[in-house]
Amino acid sequence: MALPGSVGEDKYKSAPDAKHLLDEIGEVVYKQVKKEADGTNYINELKGSLASATTNWELGGTDKPCMFDYTTRLGANSERHPCGTGKDAKNEDVKRFSDTQGAECTKSKIKYSDYYRGACAPFRRLNLCNKNMEKMDANNYDSGNAKHKLLAEVCYAAQQEGKSITGRYPQHQQTNEGTSSQLCTVLARSFADIGDIIRGKD
Repeated sequence: MALPGSVGEDKYKSAPDAKHLLDEIGEVVYKQVKKEADGTNYINELKGSLASATTNWELGGTDKPCMFDYTTRLGANSERHPCGTGKDAKNEDVKRFSDTQGAECTKSKIKYSDYYRGACAPFRRLNLCNKNMEKMDANNYDSGNAKHKLLAEVCYAAQQEGKSITGRYPQHQQTNEGTSSQLCTVLARSFADIGDIIRGKD
């Protein structure tokens, strides 16, 4: 029986070893599946639009994340602000990039962490600005708007996360030598953290 995509028995005889043989077969299968699945249709089905995102009957009006009115269009208030209220459980001001709380090493939340080995979340994760995403309405009555609303919520979280970091990180730099060039890295990693949450890989 011929392998997928083969034109004859000699198609894979040029493979020098098993790894290359499997790579060649995998490439053929990938191209075939991609062609048959018509991925463009799926991408369009999942693609969100800020201009279509709203919690009321009025559309967002713009697809530009920096110009979108998140407060009005998402019904955002102090309870749904991505960064929360800025207070901890004791109603004290939260200081980002502070080690006063210690890194998160809870065994129930961090995979492979235990009392002896550290698999701990970095300090930036302790106060990640994604509280609005935790309080998203999960009802299905408006499922047609879900992808647009999700995009808006993610953009809102990223916007406020960026503001929080750029506003507070300079204070951290003043008391921690060697961190002056790390702002872009911290921003990139925080946005990656939000991406991991969206993909369910947190």
